[in-house]
Amino acid sequence: MSLTAEKKSPGLLESMAMGGSAALFAVNFTHPIELVKTRMQVSGQGIGQTCSAVMSSEGVGAFWKGIVFAYGREASYTSIKLGAYAPVRDALGAGKDAPFYLKFLAGAITGG
Repeated sequence: MSLTAEKKSPGLLESMAMGGSAALFAVNFTHPIELVKTRMQVSGQGIGQTCSAVMSSEGVGAFWKGIVFAYGREASYTSIKLGAYAPVRDALGAGKDAPFYLKFLAGAITGG
């Protein structure tokens, strides 16, 4: 009986679930940055002025306004983009020593 288990790569659905989970976790940190960026573009103010205006008029929770829609985007789009790449790459036979065009094709198919 061996103590080392055979390394099994995740399937398509498992890979998509892991990619989607990672994206949902990351959006909690990137969404406030996107909100400030968008408000800076609309107002024409700098980062300090925009952040203080959001804080004073709407409170700290305003930095996460609309995050439910960001979750929806990440759960659908990014889970496919991140999660499907490795299974598609493997299905195409685009491993380590494969030509660049196969890796490119795998990325193009999955939206990368």
